[in-house]
Amino acid sequence: MKRIAIFCVNYNSYRELTGYFQSLLSAVSKANAGQEAVVSLDVFVADNTEENPQEIALGDTGTLPITCRIFPFHRNLGYFGAVGEMMKEVDVSVYDYVLISNVDLTVADDFFVKLLDYPCDATTGEIAPQIYSQGEMRDKNPKILHRYSLRKLKILKLLYHYPILETLYTRTFYRRKKYHQPHPAGQIYAGHGSLVILTKKYFELCGKIDYPVFLFCEEIYLAEQCLKAGLSVEYVPDIKVMDAEHVSTGCMRHGFYCRCNYEAMRYIIDRFYKMPDY
Repeated sequence: MKRIAIFCVNYNSYRELTGYFQSLLSAVSKANAGQEAVVSLDVFVADNTEENPQEIALGDTGTLPITCRIFPFHRNLGYFGAVGEMMKEVDVSVYDYVLISNVDLTVADDFFVKLLDYPCDATTGEIAPQIYSQGEMRDKNPKILHRYSLRKLKILKLLYHYPILETLYTRTFYRRKKYHQPHPAGQIYAGHGSLVILTKKYFELCGKIDYPVFLFCEEIYLAEQCLKAGLSVEYVPDIKVMDAEHVSTGCMRHGFYCRCNYEAMRYIIDRFYKMPDY
């Protein structure tokens, strides 16, 4: 039996969390439909909701091999900040796969079937599934095909340092960009951060999540960790997720959004780019 963990973060998204959990139940049920169970799932939920938090009760899992643990932080620790806090209390080394995700998602019924069918080898650190955006009507993966240059990161940092520049860019050049065409399965630089699948080998070589940034650039952090450890990021579109997207970040104030992105860019540059290339 494959042991799988999911670390997900809720911020005022209780309805979406319930829907996400129900889709996980369906996917585990389908994977275990044979004579023997092949998947066990442990779900860890961080509740970052600060005002008017609700009690999280995800319902009965019946006889399915699923456990759920709630971390009622009730303060906004950010995305990977909350994941890191949960992982301090969990031995991630026992899992074959560890998923990190938002909760405004649903997984396909055959999600775990396809994950177990994937021939993952010892050089794979991260699996990037198909993440279909219902708003944009496209797959959000691959997120980044090739590693960014230091020059590009510095330009992005500059845009976020001056929010008016970021606004002008978003309303002009960004809108003219065409969405990428469907991409074949295979190695990429970084997968989209709304749901990532990390392998046992990732945690053996890279350790637990330790990303001291409130929001954004999580994809680059994971990609750089894999790159440094000699691991690959593999895009596998047969593993499918549907994304309602931006339930939490869509209502952020623009100034705060830019400040978080600026801090994330600065950290990535300082941590991974101010050193000889490996």
